[in-house]
Amino acid sequence: MQKEQSMSILVDFLAERHSKQRHYDGLCQKLLNDLREHGCQTLNLREKVRAKHLFRNRIQLSSEALLLPFWEAQYGMWFLLEYQNIKGERIIEKYLLEHHPKLSEEELHLAAYWMAAYPSVYKVEEEWKEGYRLVDLWSEQTIDVTLKRDEFVRREFIVGQYLFARVVKVGFIHCFLGPYALLNKEKIVDIKKSMEESFYQSKEENSQWSWRLFMQHHGIEVLREFQ
Repeated sequence: MQKEQSMSILVDFLAERHSKQRHYDGLCQKLLNDLREHGCQTLNLREKVRAKHLFRNRIQLSSEALLLPFWEAQYGMWFLLEYQNIKGERIIEKYLLEHHPKLSEEELHLAAYWMAAYPSVYKVEEEWKEGYRLVDLWSEQTIDVTLKRDEFVRREFIVGQYLFARVVKVGFIHCFLGPYALLNKEKIVDIKKSMEESFYQSKEENSQWSWRLFMQHHGIEVLREFQ
């Protein structure tokens, strides 16, 4: 009888956790949609042209490349979270400044994670029940990333694989925010060296420069080695 009660409590707890996670997932999708709408409505054509020009220059892409779904998706997430207008403002910052009185505490917490997030390179260390254990190339921090249902369908990761991605906490889990990119393992040494040299060079000009801020500004340049 006691065992049955314990199992019942466990099942109820898991059901509640899954229910709350679905709620957080919904908030995540809503925030993404709201950010896209905010960016479309508040930025004029000149600013949007400037953003695409900067993106192509950062990654050394041709103008035709953004017509491809992969690059369009990468540009879209960079545009929302990392692109800075001529005043040095990000879209997510302007969105929060304008809408924070209307946002719930949960939405504000989620947005705060995104504000601090930055793209990085991760190594797939091992597979686990709900996703993969990743290790950041620079911080060596280990993160258990849960794959969403559509990501499980592809199952394209293998242990030892490297990828460029943004990892954020949503509710109880860590997950990918936006698209990721699988990287050629043979290029990782060059990527690491190039980004570190760029960081130390920029730090000479600004001693307060942190790795997080550097990657928010320059992390997308990792994708120069994707082609």
